[in-house]
Amino acid sequence: MAKPILMPQVGQDLTEGELIELHVKVGDVVKKGDVLAIVESEKASFEVEAYEEGIVLEVLCKVGEMAVVLKPLLILGEAGETLDNAPPAPSAAPEIFTSTPQVVPEGPQQTDTAGTRSSPLARRIAAMNGLDVSKIKGTGPKGAVVKVDVEAAAAQAQAQKSTKFQTPVQVQPPVSSMPLPAATAADDVEQPFNKMRQVIANRLIESKQTIPHFYLMTEADISDLQIRRKAHFDITGEKISLNDVIVHATALTLLEYPDLNSFVSNTGVLKKAQVNVGVAVSVDNGLMVPAIENTPFKSLSEVSSLIREYAAAARRGINKSQAKSTFSISNLGMYGVEVLPIINLPEAGILGVGPTKRVVKEHRGGLQGRDILSLSLAADHRAVDGAYGAKFLKSLVETIETYSEFA
Repeated sequence: MAKPILMPQVGQDLTEGELIELHVKVGDVVKKGDVLAIVESEKASFEVEAYEEGIVLEVLCKVGEMAVVLKPLLILGEAGETLDNAPPAPSAAPEIFTSTPQVVPEGPQQTDTAGTRSSPLARRIAAMNGLDVSKIKGTGPKGAVVKVDVEAAAAQAQAQKSTKFQTPVQVQPPVSSMPLPAATAADDVEQPFNKMRQVIANRLIESKQTIPHFYLMTEADISDLQIRRKAHFDITGEKISLNDVIVHATALTLLEYPDLNSFVSNTGVLKKAQVNVGVAVSVDNGLMVPAIENTPFKSLSEVSSLIREYAAAARRGINKSQAKSTFSISNLGMYGVEVLPIINLPEAGILGVGPTKRVVKEHRGGLQGRDILSLSLAADHRAVDGAYGAKFLKSLVETIETYSEFA
């Protein structure tokens, strides 16, 4: 029986995305979990995975065309089935794509005189290999630089490097001791926002202009938690990070404080039935916040595994999560700085995680060195008041300090 594979909904405002890579063709056998295509939205690229098994009967969208959310990308069927004997595809399918996608400049390398276009995956591979993507000839749609082009350029660059050892070393002239000329306005470099940076800028402006933020700060004594975390590693060999625990503990606490697990508008508050904690991941020239679906009802091991998987994909420009975040966490503790985060629209709050400091304090009748973690909460005053936010933080601290769900 014919089964459509739909363009997934990723991101709260995504309505369409450009198909930049297609990994299957008519006749290919598809299994559940196979990556069928890569679609680029305004802020990131994401993989479209198969949630059905079958044989590709028809591809409804070509590379370079726009795919509409929750409309079919392709049709799967059974062995021996053809479109002639398959049930008709949804009538809306032929109308879901446009043949003239709107291309928005993505920064200097997309707006040079050559008019270079490139996929996010190609740009990231180029950056990893120290290549200028605007100098690579593209073989993708309308001359776009795609993954195979960058890989070929990287292989060629590596081959050229290996031949350098067979040629005489050129003696460089001595470096002049004269000071460099002072920079002038003519040396200024203007760098337009790429699509990701532009979307981030627009959303943060809207967040700060429309949301009445208030901030609360507290500390958690994680000394005993660190001992339990180390003991878990010694026994099982499983590496659980402090951030993994914070994400899971936050999700559990949000079950008790549903007003912070809400979407807020000018007309009211939508309390979300599902808790999906979004974890901010720093990527090249931007930020992505993949969400863990149904976070409190996953084990700590599952949460840890998903955080690593989503973070690794985000750094490649791919959003692996299909869930919409309902509350976000921004952890900058590894940089040794405190953080007062900006709320991720339309959520009601965001948790900021700062550094862990060793502090000598009174504990159980004596002075001890203790590991103290700083936490901050940014909340939307339209949804909750200060007392509610304070109770949430107090409960979160208790959950973190007594956390023992390592099994």
